[in-house]
Order: sequence, then C-alpha cells, then structure tokens
Amino acid sequence: MNRDFTFTFWGVRGSHPVPQPYALKFGGNTTCLEIRAAGAVVIIDAGTGIIKLGEKLAQEFFTSGEKILELTILFTHLHHDHTQGLPFFTPLYLGQSHLHFFGPRNFGGELSVTLERSMIPPNFPIDFYHSNSVKEVETIKENNMIIISPDSKTPKLINKFQNEVKPAENDMVISIMNDYSHPANGVFVYKIEYKNRAFIFATDVEGYIFGNSKLIEFAKGADYLIHDAQYTKEQYVGLPTPKQGFGHSTAEMAIEVAKRAEVKNLILTHHDPSATDSDLRKRQSYYRRRFRNLTYAYEGLTVKL
Repeated sequence: MNRDFTFTFWGVRGSHPVPQPYALKFGGNTTCLEIRAAGAVVIIDAGTGIIKLGEKLAQEFFTSGEKILELTILFTHLHHDHTQGLPFFTPLYLGQSHLHFFGPRNFGGELSVTLERSMIPPNFPIDFYHSNSVKEVETIKENNMIIISPDSKTPKLINKFQNEVKPAENDMVISIMNDYSHPANGVFVYKIEYKNRAFIFATDVEGYIFGNSKLIEFAKGADYLIHDAQYTKEQYVGLPTPKQGFGHSTAEMAIEVAKRAEVKNLILTHHDPSATDSDLRKRQSYYRRRFRNLTYAYEGLTVKL
C-alpha cells in the first residue's frame, strides 16, 4: 500500500474563476483540493478546479485495472464558487464510479436536496441523480467524524461523542469544525489526519478580535494550516465598499491563527479574483517576514506530509 500522504491544489480562487493572463502562475480556478492517503482519494469542494481533477482521475482509473472508482467528496459550504465545477466532473457520469458526498445543511435543506437543485433545468440539462455514478449523500455535523480504512476505501461516518473512536494505525481520520464567520450558514473547517500527521483546511473564514479561538484550538500543532486570505487589509476596511463581514480573512488574520495554533506551515488560499500573479508574489515575500514557512497556494502545488 502507498503510505504517502499528500494534498494538491486544483483551484485556489474565491468568488469566481479568473481566465485572465494575469492569473497564469497562481491559477484562476475556484476552490478544489485533492487529498491522497490510506490508498484513498478525498476531494474538498467542487469549484472549477474539480473539472481537470475529474479528467485526471478518470484517466487513472481506466489505466489502473480497477473495477470501481471510489471517491469521497467533502463540501465546506455550498456557495456557488465551491460547487460550480460539479456538473462537469467526469466521474459523476461514469457507471463505475462510487461517490460519497458529505457536507452541511444549506438553509435548512439536506445536502442531497441542495446538490440536486444545482443540476436541474434551467441550471443544467442533466439531473444530478440521473448521471450514471452511484451516489451516497450524507448531511454531516460538527459531532461527526469520517474514517477511511485502506482495506475498503469506503468512508465510515460516526458520532464522535456516542461512538468509541479507535482508528487503526493506517486509517485516515477526518474531523469537522463548524465556523460561523461565513454568511449565512457558516462553513465547515476540516482536519485531515493520517499516521500522526495532520493539516487543516480553513477556507471562507473571517478573523475575530483577539483571534479565532475555536479555530486556533482545532488547528493546534498541525503540520499545515491552509487558511483563507482573500482580502488585503485595505480591501477589508477601505471605503466605499469595505469587505468586513463578507466571511473572508486577511493574511494578518491567518498569520495570527497560525502563530497561536503553533502550526508548522501556513498556506494562504481563496485569492481574490482581482489579485494578479505579481500581487500574490509580492504578498508572499512580504508576509514571510511575519511567518517564515508561508506560501500562497497555486494550482498544481502538491505537498507531501
């Protein structure tokens, strides 16, 4: 079994895709992260980055000799920039695919209802449930935990307060934190753990005065913290359209969390559509003075833990 634990960025933009020359280095696709561990593939969010990822996964499957393409897909929340790539995700249409979807309720509606509504006319010509893949859709909460064993690759959903949690040494463990800083339903922050290594995926979160104490505790000691940093300080407070309350952070907010959580590495993501490659390079250089192991995420960046 492959013992590697990696994550790869397929989309790093917030709000909407950016098919512009100024975004060629860091990329213009919206949020999508691929994780590989315990012999399984887990995907966080289905922004437009999932389109190319889906093509790659399908190609790998057809050359692998495997009979089933089993994938786990997690949603942080269900705003359009985190779901807009799903209708173009190749494995959704393969009869050999077994897809496990997990995510939050959306304005009181179950995840299955929200996904179905995103792909019905006039939004899209092919119905979500009429596509050929086998789908299992679960609405999850903060008290849930997902465990994936290399023996089956099938995710097991448990209540961490009502079940004795004893993951095996080679299991991947996914924990959930519900952050309420993103309007209007909040956002899930995920912790992915495998063989005593861990990273946090915290997109679409906004800082608080004195720091986001819940996130700081959740991320404590992680190998990597992936954190939203969509706005500059000037965008965040500047008139006539300040971005306070929009549910996104500045690099300063992310660095505060990283320092207080004592994480080893910080990766900033969910870049504003207006941010050019030059802007992001300059910010990376500047903020590395504040936190040495800091990187601005770009499409194709793969990290091995």
